[in-house]
Amino acid sequence: MKHEMIDEYNTRGEKIGIVDKAVAHEKGLWHKSIHVWVINDKNEILIQYRSAEKDLYPNTWDCSFAGHIDAGESSIEAVLREGKEELDIDIYLENLQYIFTNREMFEYGQVKSNEFVDIYILRQNVCLQNIELQTEEVSDVKYVSIKEFFQLIENGNVMPHKIEYMVLKEFLK
Repeated sequence: MKHEMIDEYNTRGEKIGIVDKAVAHEKGLWHKSIHVWVINDKNEILIQYRSAEKDLYPNTWDCSFAGHIDAGESSIEAVLREGKEELDIDIYLENLQYIFTNREMFEYGQVKSNEFVDIYILRQNVCLQNIELQTEEVSDVKYVSIKEFFQLIENGNVMPHKIEYMVLKEFLK
């Protein structure tokens, strides 16, 4: 069994140690992750369809790419790593904009997740034909208009990031 080590935080966001991600999810320990929303020049959002193999919310639409921040890793380093791992894209930092950090708490099956999620917008044209999916994580990607995206949220089958969606709606007006 592969152990993913992540930094553990207290409720104020102060680092207090290192823990196995599985233990953090089992005990509901606070940790950090990133969500990145890729937006192209046509003002379309790149969304991913989570693989059927995922433990959390399989077969669900989600942000362009996401992931936990590894122990000792910065948020930006996680963005660069996850973009490469999940979609095989190179990220140009001048196109990356930090939006806010969301305190996200949810339970799904046996997982109790308490995360500080750094949310980013990446304004970069990513060609769908050049994307190489990390198939154990992502089964499909597509661009949708901002209007289609918020209709998709209303209709369900998206990850439940309610506060994040409210902020994005205001930000993308």
